Amino acid sequence: MPAAYGWRGKVGKLNPTIVASTFVYEFYKVVPPGVMLLTRNLSVKDVRDPADLDASVALMEEAVKELKRAGADLILGAGIPVLLSAGIHGNEKILKLLADLSGLPSITTLSSAVDAFRRLEVHRLAIATAYGKPELGEKLADFMKAQGFEVVGLSTIETGLASIEKPKLDFSFVYQYGKKVFREAEGAQALYFPSSAWPTVEYVEYLERDIGVPVVSSSLAAIWNSLRVLDIHEPIRGYGRLLNTL
Repeated sequence: MPAAYGWRGKVGKLNPTIVASTFVYEFYKVVPPGVMLLTRNLSVKDVRDPADLDASVALMEEAVKELKRAGADLILGAGIPVLLSAGIHGNEKILKLLADLSGLPSITTLSSAVDAFRRLEVHRLAIATAYGKPELGEKLADFMKAQGFEVVGLSTIETGLASIEKPKLDFSFVYQYGKKVFREAEGAQALYFPSSAWPTVEYVEYLERDIGVPVVSSSLAAIWNSLRVLDIHEPIRGYGRLLNTL
């Protein structure tokens, strides 16, 4: 078989929204040569709509099979509201489903964040979300607490944007919001942006310098964990402390 893109590894991502945008750009901006992203979009337009979440879960079986057929070496489940739609144990159930269906190493953005915080040896988290529904942020906080972390700051704001519109958020908005959430969280050891739709990689290095702690987003955690699981150990500079640990 001739040489092909993705010769070091192909990440098959179950993209929660019907349009894949920010994560794709950030993935290729960050990863080293030889790594390829395969995306299969699900059906989320707005995470505030439970019907979108249910429809996305229903599509997973078919989507995983298609990613495996396309040559994925690893399956990445994403979309925290989707992963936790069945409660704080939902992520664990979906991880098992992905592995059973594909027979491949399987991770999620949530499992990646947990692994990232443990790698960084941080325990007290400030979480900045833009779900628009406080209960979605609270469900995430409950999940993190169940994993042994202390949530010392949690904020959920309404941006007026649906999930597929979140890539319109500018760097300044997310940077300033994250800094505010961190400053209001007493004793936080890390700042967490739980969304792959938010832009983060362009300024994460600057934000870490300014607040003095690691900054982890869904995108950064997923990229780091994908490379780690694929045994691609090449420290990546300029995009925060986490990617330096590869």
